[in-house]
Amino acid sequence: MRTASHAFYLAVFSLFVSSHASSNHEATKSKSGSPNICAIEPNAIVSDACASYETLDSINAALTPSIEAVTKTTDFFAYYRLNLYNRVCPFWNDANSMCGNRACAVDTLDSEEDIPLVWRAEELSKLEGPKAAHPGRELQKERGTERPLQGTLGEDVGESCVVEYDDECDERDYCVPEDERASAKGDYVSLVDNPERFTGYAGEGAHMVWDAIYKENCFTTPDPKPMFQKVKGGSGSLSDIFQAASDLRSVLRANAPATAFTPEDDCLEKRVFYRVISGMHASISTHLCHDYLNQTTGMWGPNLHCYKERLESHPERISNLYFNYALVLRALTKLKSCFQTYTFCSGDAYQDADTKTKVLKLVDQAASGPAIFDEKLMFQDPAVAGDLKEDFRNRFRNVSRLMDCVGCDKCRLWGKLQTVGYGTALKILFEFEEDGDVPLKRTELVALVNTLARIGSSLRSIGEFRGMSAAAAKPQVSVIPPPSKAPPKQPKKKVTHNPLPEDDEFDDALNGTSESIADAFRDEFELVFKAFRFVIRSWMDLPRKMFHILLFEASRLWQYWLGLEVQEREWHLKVPTRDEL
Repeated sequence: MRTASHAFYLAVFSLFVSSHASSNHEATKSKSGSPNICAIEPNAIVSDACASYETLDSINAALTPSIEAVTKTTDFFAYYRLNLYNRVCPFWNDANSMCGNRACAVDTLDSEEDIPLVWRAEELSKLEGPKAAHPGRELQKERGTERPLQGTLGEDVGESCVVEYDDECDERDYCVPEDERASAKGDYVSLVDNPERFTGYAGEGAHMVWDAIYKENCFTTPDPKPMFQKVKGGSGSLSDIFQAASDLRSVLRANAPATAFTPEDDCLEKRVFYRVISGMHASISTHLCHDYLNQTTGMWGPNLHCYKERLESHPERISNLYFNYALVLRALTKLKSCFQTYTFCSGDAYQDADTKTKVLKLVDQAASGPAIFDEKLMFQDPAVAGDLKEDFRNRFRNVSRLMDCVGCDKCRLWGKLQTVGYGTALKILFEFEEDGDVPLKRTELVALVNTLARIGSSLRSIGEFRGMSAAAAKPQVSVIPPPSKAPPKQPKKKVTHNPLPEDDEFDDALNGTSESIADAFRDEFELVFKAFRFVIRSWMDLPRKMFHILLFEASRLWQYWLGLEVQEREWHLKVPTRDEL
């Protein structure tokens, strides 16, 4: 029987190793705690990941051509089907939070001729007819994934294109999946024609959604185990370590003041949940700031003030964005063996082969890089792993349900797609083994790849904003040219009776080389006259300028009243200096 002193020292030791589970991860262990501005350095390791910021930037730059070729030039990944308009917010009445801006609208594909034949309702409905009844899960396993319908749709139709894994309520899902049946309500959307950008959606409705999303980070605390109970197994086993850690945490919780730091605050799983949510928020904010509508000029472009306000002043958000890139990319590389046998279906055999070639190239490139995230470090404590994972999964499902509360159609589109993408990544990492069979719906695969593309685009935009911010902060140095030599004096020419001076004589008069009293008087008179005319014109323009200022301020007040992004003031009052006078 282990003595109390032995158990106590084992518990103290476990505080240093429980977050890593074993010593073989020492080389790639991550930093804990909240990142600060000093952590955003190229060589710094991203917290809770296994790679530096510089490494992730290099990987992103190398993968950008491949991932853009997949998401922008293939029908399989360019079209997404979702229920965009027929679901209501399950948490509150959002009737008054709808966005009325044109930029909030989504251009759906109303004509089925715009989508591949194999995805049209007339083809999908064949699954519900008597000739091709949808096989159950057990029957699908018996027939295999290649011929689940036994050729009832025709010999030339890839049956894996239209048969989805029959498990809409899979307990392993980390999000609420889209219903892809032909009878389900939904619309096809071109992700290329509906880019994620600034829409003007703001106000109370948007704040309610994000507040509710972040409140899902409040995990329940499992009941502590009795202290110093007997543990079966050999000395130094994994069960001994986690049991001793649980015992010591119980003592700390019982004796710590209410405001003290608790061990749960440093839980890796809960920290990862928050980082995923914060990184998703940061990615969305980056796209809004980078593709921002200047409501004065009507032009789209980067908004440096938006970046400084939402991201640069919060370096932990940028760090979480890098963490999300590592997490989602690791999930994609885990599917490498699955892509070898996956059938990409668009109704065009040549395009399907081209899509598979591009995807395999992308995955091979990603898998050839260094280790960037180790999911095996999570959910290792046997005392709480099961309940904690279930709580983790249910809370992320609630996040996906909250996307139906977004009042902006385009924001809802990209919010739903990215929550499905992150949920799919978590499902791959925590529910399936390496090189195992991962049954994914088409919408999950499309969402995963496009989410990775969105995060990669955010990282590139962050790099552009950093350059713009550095250029704006750099002091403007005025270069004074060296004094030039005085031009040689030209000999005076004799004055003729011609009343109009020649060109060279006129230039000499301006340069002061042959200036008389009359010339000096005329020059001074012209200066006085020009100054007088400038003052008179300024007073005459004052009513017009005041009218434009009042009109501009009324527009800013109207934007504030509607909850839109208020544009910056483009005029200011300036008192002239003595030198200017």
